Amino acid sequence: MDSGECLLCQVEKADALFERRRVWQDEHWRLSVVLRGPVAGFAHLESRRHIPAITDLDGPEAASMGPALAFATRCLREATGAERVYVYVFGDRVPHLHFNLAPHRSGDALAGGAALTRADAEPVESSAHRAAADAIERRVTQHAWASGASSATATWK
Repeated sequence: MDSGECLLCQVEKADALFERRRVWQDEHWRLSVVLRGPVAGFAHLESRRHIPAITDLDGPEAASMGPALAFATRCLREATGAERVYVYVFGDRVPHLHFNLAPHRSGDALAGGAALTRADAEPVESSAHRAAADAIERRVTQHAWASGASSATATWK
């Protein structure tokens, strides 16, 4: 599959399909928060360049993946009050490198492990999704790394 056929390379189409809002991006990565489902603050961190799978990762995305993933998960944890952020990489249905980021709090819909969410999990209210996306967007814009500071020199506000 080339980038012309890839859903995640057609960013506006992907945003509409997944009902998500982009809250941050740099030259290599973008972070979008999904506005539906059982986990408020569930997000996608995806490469801006078409990279089919994590095993194809190279170049500047390989060099910046760790800092970008640490930045995104920290912002999600702080903005949502999560105890931890689960990170999932599958690549089966959407052949474009992306990380599914799921903020987890005790008693929420996430089951952990292979099940991901409890079978009886109900979707959370859309207002909770919007509030989580707003808080995450505020958090990422407060951080120096989001404006281009190197991860080695950036500090958390």
